[in-house]
Amino acid sequence: MTDGDIIEVPDLPCLMRFSALRKTGFTRTLAEVEVEYIINVLESVDGNKTHAADILGIDRKTLRQKLKNMKDPSS
Repeated sequence: MTDGDIIEVPDLPCLMRFSALRKTGFTRTLAEVEVEYIINVLESVDGNKTHAADILGIDRKTLRQKLKNMKDPSS
């Protein structure tokens, strides 16, 4: 995994990096956590919205609406 004695974030597999880099503590809103999770799930399935919706346990239409709201929070 690494050449040195210490494992750094870049040494981690892609799916583990986001956890290591996220903010710690309880200062984020539920909406912020949801956005981060949706983005991470989408990245883990190479942008496949159908697969991401299945993992998230929501309808594909709901995912599309959430993504739209992430781009334009005023809607």
